[in-house]
Amino acid sequence: MPLINSVEVVDRHNRPAVQSRVLLRTYFINDGEYTDPYAISSVHVFKRAQNLSPSSVLDTDGLVASGSTSSAAMVFSMSDTGVVATDPQFASSNYTGLLAGPSDDTLPVFCSGVSGVYKMGAGTFFCVLDGLIGASLSGVDQNKNTIQNSASSTTRYMDIWTVKMTEGSDWSTYINHFELFDNAYLAITEPLSIHTRHKLYNKQVQLGSKTDLKIGTEFTLQNQNIDESIKNTFKQTSIQNARVVIRKDNDDINLPSRVLITSSTDVSITGNNTIIYSLDTANVTAVAPFAKSDIGNLRGTYSLQVEYTLFSEKLVSPLMYFIVK
Repeated sequence: MPLINSVEVVDRHNRPAVQSRVLLRTYFINDGEYTDPYAISSVHVFKRAQNLSPSSVLDTDGLVASGSTSSAAMVFSMSDTGVVATDPQFASSNYTGLLAGPSDDTLPVFCSGVSGVYKMGAGTFFCVLDGLIGASLSGVDQNKNTIQNSASSTTRYMDIWTVKMTEGSDWSTYINHFELFDNAYLAITEPLSIHTRHKLYNKQVQLGSKTDLKIGTEFTLQNQNIDESIKNTFKQTSIQNARVVIRKDNDDINLPSRVLITSSTDVSITGNNTIIYSLDTANVTAVAPFAKSDIGNLRGTYSLQVEYTLFSEKLVSPLMYFIVK
């Protein structure tokens, strides 16, 4: 499972249970690049069973109506200005996973008056809906009312981010969805027999470009004695602890035949288990014990492998290849 400062969390698309720490992660993109918004005001969580359409909780300006905040299941709010560039609460290092006590308002964690939104990287922000502490989790709405976490039922939810993308722009809302489950635990009568397949979608990369390498991963359960309904549940499981390993393959006999370029866990994983790693071909270097001179010509053939955990198994893909032109 993903870790935030050694605290284990569950991605929103990995069948999170009600009593789990759910990672509500959002990516902001402008002109094809991950971009920090200028400011974040709040994140509201509403049950979709009560609010079948987002318009039911928004006002005529498309923002969360002040009269709707009392029906929110949870509100994550700012303790400072909300300006991303200057608000120290946005650093992901501030996340501890602990609830601040009444005598300690210095902890950058989830409680009334303390920021609950954190920054993981460029354009990537998150909240953690902590079902382990339940109603002890709270936030403050725009009316200065304390909202206790009530996301305690197995249903669908929407998280509404109120964001100002640039300093001179208007506030706007971005709406995502997730679902909580009570059947995250399953029992079967035999070990899982897993078959995996992998595909590198990028076959050629232009030298000097910064490219997202995309590796599709698929798995099937080959157990004949497991009911199809349970197999379908497993299909919604996400891979964990993914790592991308890239090497430069050399034909020059004066150079090492294969030079390690990166072995990185700095990857993203989509809901359909596609692993994404951003490769900057303008800054390719070698990992010790290799030197950059061992790479030779940056153009040429590179090999890639992915490693990850699926259920109790650590899996390593076959070598996949791409060319830097």
